[in-house]
Amino acid sequence: MAFYDRRTMDGVYSVRQGAIYVSNYRYAEERMMRMMAGWIALSPQIEVKLEMARQVYEDALHTDALGKRLPELRAQIASKPPNAEFVTFMNAIEDKEEWEDTIERLVGIYRVLKPHLISHYSAHVATTNPVYEPPTTRILQRLVEEEKLHVERGLVLLNDLLDSREKHHRASEWQAHLEELLAAAGGVTGFAEGEEESQRRKVGRS
Repeated sequence: MAFYDRRTMDGVYSVRQGAIYVSNYRYAEERMMRMMAGWIALSPQIEVKLEMARQVYEDALHTDALGKRLPELRAQIASKPPNAEFVTFMNAIEDKEEWEDTIERLVGIYRVLKPHLISHYSAHVATTNPVYEPPTTRILQRLVEEEKLHVERGLVLLNDLLDSREKHHRASEWQAHLEELLAAAGGVTGFAEGEEESQRRKVGRS
């Protein structure tokens, strides 16, 4: 019979907190899916259109998987942002709708949003409860693997477009702006940097 330390059994997040985070993740995946779907017609590069179409489909599957998990956590199926600041961050990414904004669109998704989600999903997996959270763990592990592939392919497309110093500067400036907005929001869960790690340590000492 497997033995679990009581602190590990308790986990870092309660069922309710876990459900809130899953709802936050679902919001991010759903918004990302919708904005990328809208960008397909706005992007002149065929390679970008094809890759976005593939990723829209996979992000739709992510959204569906997270939604199906919520009733199992005794929560309603919902996509909820952590706060208004995170909505502002997502709006900033989505608002790049001009024909010539492909670089900014790709920076927002592949340098900022998807890497941030990968980091949060990975941290969540590392602290999940072994009794009631294996389904959440399996979902997030799948999302981590697929989002890493999305980023890898997306950065190839972005790098192909960054063929001048001016374009590199545009990309860096936009990335810095989005990262400021994301930090102000506290990320996809609304926690400022370091707060979740502090929570994990607190549980470990209890």
